[in-house]
Amino acid sequence: MNILKKSLEQREKPELIAIITYMLRQEPELEWLLNTPLPIASSRKTSIDPKIYKQQVLAAMSAGDYQRKRKRGEVQRRLTAIKSIADEFAAQENYAAALTIYEVLVTEVIEHFNDYRDEYVAFSVILMGCIDGLDSCFAGEEDNPEMRLRVIRVLFAIYRFYTDSWMDLDEDIPGLLVGNTTPEERQVIAGWLRHALSQTKAEGSAGDSRQRYEAFLAALEQIDRP
Repeated sequence: MNILKKSLEQREKPELIAIITYMLRQEPELEWLLNTPLPIASSRKTSIDPKIYKQQVLAAMSAGDYQRKRKRGEVQRRLTAIKSIADEFAAQENYAAALTIYEVLVTEVIEHFNDYRDEYVAFSVILMGCIDGLDSCFAGEEDNPEMRLRVIRVLFAIYRFYTDSWMDLDEDIPGLLVGNTTPEERQVIAGWLRHALSQTKAEGSAGDSRQRYEAFLAALEQIDRP
């Protein structure tokens, strides 16, 4: 990739336009990239339209319907490409842009997780991959309570999805949130947990989910106990 980047940097503007034009003839679905800011230095203050990314995430998911014609792993490849844009924004400390894309990815993957059962691995990889980026946004916006709350909400959405689905979560989201949040933020999380508990039965498979919620809530209350 570095060699390709160096080669492109040496091209003149007319050549770059010609390359892009020919590439779009081969892959017309990439035209959306011309309509949204990309992670370069000049885009630091540019806002991201979540609708554009939502459309592309949904299109990436539906690519699995045509895997007989495309190589396997197409859904994961496309979703990873979108996530890489968010990762680049985060690396450049444009956390607002990065968070907007992470929010769309997490929201849409969770909402459609069961609609594309063959993409279990792809969706899990994307959700797990978003956690590191969200953590970067959280740490980078230490003095921005609104942004931090948005990050917490997305992390909690991942945690609750895995807990309610009775799946193991490889990342320790409770540990991250207990150890790095303010008392006010912990109160908000505790409210979400109590709401989750009110909707979770104590018996059967749901009993395990309830135990996880209770343990998370106890850890939050313990840290603020005098």
